[in-house]
Amino acid sequence: MTVNPRLIDHFDVAFTQDDVPFAIPHLKEDIPLALDPFLLWSSDDPQYRELHERLLAFFRHIAELVEGGREADAARTLLTCSEPRELGLGYSQGTKRGSALGPELVSRIVHVLRGTPQLLEGQLDHIEELQLFVPGVAEDRISDLTGSILRDFFAEYTAEQAQKWKLPTRRFPVGMVWDGVGAKWKAGRTVELPYNPIDSTPLLLAPLNLLRHLPWINYEDFYRSYFSRYVLPADRSVAKVPKPDVLAYNRANYEVVQRYVDEKERTAAQCRPTPLFEPLRLATLKTKFKKLRATPTGAGGNDKAYEDAAYELLSSMLYPELELAASQVRTISGVHIRDVLFYNDGKTQFLRDLRERFGARQLVFELKNVAALETEHVNQLYRYLGGEFGHVGVLLTRNPTPRNVQKNIVDLHSAKRCAVICFDDRDLELMINLLEAKRRPIEVLKKKYIEFSRLLPG
Repeated sequence: MTVNPRLIDHFDVAFTQDDVPFAIPHLKEDIPLALDPFLLWSSDDPQYRELHERLLAFFRHIAELVEGGREADAARTLLTCSEPRELGLGYSQGTKRGSALGPELVSRIVHVLRGTPQLLEGQLDHIEELQLFVPGVAEDRISDLTGSILRDFFAEYTAEQAQKWKLPTRRFPVGMVWDGVGAKWKAGRTVELPYNPIDSTPLLLAPLNLLRHLPWINYEDFYRSYFSRYVLPADRSVAKVPKPDVLAYNRANYEVVQRYVDEKERTAAQCRPTPLFEPLRLATLKTKFKKLRATPTGAGGNDKAYEDAAYELLSSMLYPELELAASQVRTISGVHIRDVLFYNDGKTQFLRDLRERFGARQLVFELKNVAALETEHVNQLYRYLGGEFGHVGVLLTRNPTPRNVQKNIVDLHSAKRCAVICFDDRDLELMINLLEAKRRPIEVLKKKYIEFSRLLPG
């Protein structure tokens, strides 16, 4: 089985993540990013600005219902909002389950609207401000609300992109969509959408230029950059004010939030989408390598320090040719084994050769903090290969490979056509040197494969 499979791992499509303007969906768990409506507001695209106005219009309608004494209608309208599971965004690991707002959270929203005159008067300029007034509304809920209220936009965008990039599709009902003109939820039309081949559920595509790890306007930023600096007395104790107390203060002092939001708008040019993966800078990589080199071999807490440093070095230096799929722990006969797995989308001729010759759609790096590799280490990795991984694996350890282990590796290839490539600390250092020289560290992997090939008979 592919680890953390993506849509392109199941369908034969002619693109990679580098080619498309949307986040390629993962099939078993969410992508740990969220929709940030501030990117709609700050965009030069008239359609995006109109979508932001639609979000505000929805909450103005809710406020009007509350102000008119129709709190039950406001609650019913909010209860229809639910996380669009089809978008596959969120912070939960190992799942793609969506959830509705729920009666308790809806009740809080209505209660805060009723008790905050400025919100009833339509002074909400960004729906993210709800985080600063309503207990229980956090960053993920802002993304959920955005996706739910603008579901019809995401469905249309997805249908267009699926046709453009020739994704397999099926006809699906969009679900409930918000009709701003009629101020009501209604059933959406049926649209050709890509689908999850695991469970045949529809997928919605999220534009990369709307995704951030945290919204530009968020509670932690508000507390750190504004509340603690301008609201709290300079000589106060270091203890952090509980969040419910901060939200209560904000409701009673609406202008505090307005000033914070004004500053976020003034610095809007600094608001950028979050990349799906952001490699560490060269200076940081050098620091990580020094930490790795200083880590003794063997157990006693050393393994984890070594593995963490190696994981960060590999995931950054092999990007973008190899994209990180997962870091996981497995156990063989009670032995703890840490792997780093990469998607191999064949972005270079060398990587395409590995896919074609060994079926290596994913590459696994097994991390071994030992003074010397043993044949059993090779055998452990070999037993893990096959299937979607193909028959290429990399053993990363501390020192050059002993001759008897090299012979075992050659024998495995001769018998099973399996390639086990051995890396050590010197190879990581070479990768850093290449990066510093403006060359690609993936060349070290190619070099080690060539060295492996020269060991083979004939």
